[in-house]
Amino acid sequence: MGLNRAIKAEIMVEEEWFGLHDVKRRGTTDTEGTAEVKLEATGHKSRAMLPIYDKSIARVKTPK
Repeated sequence: MGLNRAIKAEIMVEEEWFGLHDVKRRGTTDTEGTAEVKLEATGHKSRAMLPIYDKSIARVKTPK
């Protein structure tokens, strides 16, 4: 079922619309591990693409 049909059938609302890059962005963000692990999982050849697709929040150690 296409997204337009899902909206017309009231299965989803327009605000829930997503595209292919949204799915790839979510997959990159949800992949645990180093940048190299994420690059391998997404198939990107260039590390420059990682900041575009990885929207995870950086984890830092709190000072003691």
